[in-house]
Amino acid sequence: MELSDQEKMILEDRLKAEYLCMSKYKLYADQASDPQIKNVFSIVSDQEAQHVEILRSLLEQGGFSPPEPLS
Repeated sequence: MELSDQEKMILEDRLKAEYLCMSKYKLYADQASDPQIKNVFSIVSDQEAQHVEILRSLLEQGGFSPPEPLS
């Protein structure tokens, strides 16, 4: 599958946003004291990780090197 430069840029921007969301949800899960809230944030973080893998895969299939996760 060939991606245009615009599609690549959109996917990279979306991937960076997913990285940010994933790291925030992990942080929230770590900081939560209520086990139910901690569980919800952990589940959402895992879902974000799935989105990240889909976007990384699309970029790789398009012949591009995806950006690395935020530190």
